[in-house]
Amino acid sequence: MTNMLPRDRAELIMAQHAAGKSIRGIAAAYGHSTQTVRDYVLGRRTPGEPAARDDDFAPFAAYCRRRLADDPHLRAAALLAEITGLGFPGTNSTFYRALERHEIHPHPCPDCHVARISGYSPLAQARHPHPFPLPVPAAPVTGETLASFLGRLAAVNRTRPGTLLEILPSWFRIKIRWHDDRWQHDQLAPWAGDAAARLAVISGSTSAAIQNALPAFGGSSGRPARAVTACRLCMAARRIRQPVPVHLPAHRQVCLRHGIWLPGPGAQQFSVSGCPDILAAEHQARRLLRRCTVEQLIYGTVQAPAEQAERAWKRRMAALIESNPRPVTESGPQALFLAAAYPEAIAAAAETCTGRTSPP
Repeated sequence: MTNMLPRDRAELIMAQHAAGKSIRGIAAAYGHSTQTVRDYVLGRRTPGEPAARDDDFAPFAAYCRRRLADDPHLRAAALLAEITGLGFPGTNSTFYRALERHEIHPHPCPDCHVARISGYSPLAQARHPHPFPLPVPAAPVTGETLASFLGRLAAVNRTRPGTLLEILPSWFRIKIRWHDDRWQHDQLAPWAGDAAARLAVISGSTSAAIQNALPAFGGSSGRPARAVTACRLCMAARRIRQPVPVHLPAHRQVCLRHGIWLPGPGAQQFSVSGCPDILAAEHQARRLLRRCTVEQLIYGTVQAPAEQAERAWKRRMAALIESNPRPVTESGPQALFLAAAYPEAIAAAAETCTGRTSPP
């Protein structure tokens, strides 16, 4: 990047070149690089205006917005690591400036509160009385949030989650307070195994099952995820009636067992069983991970052309509207649109992942 010259100096340089003086001679006379002089005399730069910059971040802006919509707890450092793997050439400072320029705000979750790690004592946790099993056991759901599991465990035992926190170490109160299950503070992470063992005792589960299922214990740390509500039919099969918030792998959009589209938190789930090509696209997306990363797959879907195969898109929209209750379809038109356009988005991602198109 060349420096901007004062307007009068740039205009003088341009006048001397117009009078016949060489670029090299002007550069030597004024102490500027030949590239700077050449940019002005050839009209590549305008006197008094900074040089136009290529926005290296622009190709990744849609990806960042998609990931933050999928995971409101995603931190800037993790987001930078994801797009760096996709080819973003910027540094930390250029990345943060680009986020501000594009008005993208990492970690937008409104329910998170700063947890006071300074009051946490590993020694006090080690001396905390070992808990006893509760009368009614409960098993965690894969990807379930810690607050959800403690709430379900308390409900089946007819008590309050606060009561469980009183018999568990302060590790749990800090995690619940922060609200970001995937956050792994360096003062908490060494004690995650002990915390999982204590939760396993009171829930009637095993420590391995707790650590593998609940992201709060770091089992899925570093893997791109999206925050959704678990498939309602899968939960009903396990006799769980309330909504269960979970973190799923970031590329998963459909419960293939029941043909349910899984939108973000707060949006109602709906059936896509009447659209076999949407189910086929979900199968294809999971197969593509044999050739590419989750980040590359998502990048390919967000870069899909806006125009869709109109006839196929309208057919899918009509099928979704006809096969689902009216209150559901009217409450989430954007989710319906995404589902109807999903086969084309995955087709575009397949081109990226198979090498016919690649991120810049």
